[in-house]
Amino acid sequence: MARVSAIIPVYNGAATIAEAVDSALAQSWRDLEVIVVDDGSSDATGAILNGYGDRIRVIAQRNRGPAAARNAAARVATGEYLAFLDADDRWLATMIERCVAELENAPECVLAYTNLAVVDSGGRTLGTSLINGEAAHAPTLDEMLARMWPIMTSAVVMRRAVFDRAGGFCEEFTRASYEDIYFWMLVREQGPFRYLPEPMVLWRFSLFPGRLKSPGGNAAAGEMFDQITRERWGVSARPLLNARVRAARSILGYIGLLAMREGDARRAREAFGDALRIDPWRVRNYLRLMRTYLPTRVARALSGRTGRAPSECRPSQ
Repeated sequence: MARVSAIIPVYNGAATIAEAVDSALAQSWRDLEVIVVDDGSSDATGAILNGYGDRIRVIAQRNRGPAAARNAAARVATGEYLAFLDADDRWLATMIERCVAELENAPECVLAYTNLAVVDSGGRTLGTSLINGEAAHAPTLDEMLARMWPIMTSAVVMRRAVFDRAGGFCEEFTRASYEDIYFWMLVREQGPFRYLPEPMVLWRFSLFPGRLKSPGGNAAAGEMFDQITRERWGVSARPLLNARVRAARSILGYIGLLAMREGDARRAREAFGDALRIDPWRVRNYLRLMRTYLPTRVARALSGRTGRAPSECRPSQ
């Protein structure tokens, strides 16, 4: 038995799964088991996982979505704590050690989570962290119901007993969408969270420059999320749904501005174009796109400061 169980769901993640698994195996916290759920992959994911031998435990299942995959791993996990890692993210070496220490020093807290450093889909660092500003603290439940709170699955370590009491991830969400947001709300009912402001995760923005997976959420999942939040807490999730759309647009805007500052007009043009495809009503990004056709010195001067990458709860771009 291990004190911490690392849970990694993966679906067609051959491009990144080795980096994720390697980062789990490289943790300074050694009393750790790594459980990977192959959620019906049809690419080389299975072969890559087989190469780890008995260093990890692999569960293969038909494609049912990340919620069902995480729950499947939790059912066989032996750890007192559960840690979640998405197949396209990476942990820094002391992530588990730091989070477990926080939970052991604060027995009233049910979950610990950290800030995250942002990289693009190719693994290039964007020189910023995901959480900042007003979101840089552990939230109340009311705050989580009022705005999209940037608690990313890969940054979470929680008590196994709390996971069980909350009932696990809602498997009605059959693709990556709002299953994590809803689950954190259920967990917050159990007790307070602990937030570590230091980035302990490399969080991959998987939509640029290449697309590694589909954007999170869809209309049907959004309607279901809104319905269950209304039924359980009596509030609409519409502000949270809108924030999810703005988040991807905002990060693309940040990438475009950073590229302009670096004199890379082509990368900036692609980023602003992708942002407009997500939200064609964002006039500011049309103006930014136009700047990419100006001489480099002029465009760089007009682009101004890039600021910080917005989190899912602070759509500032």
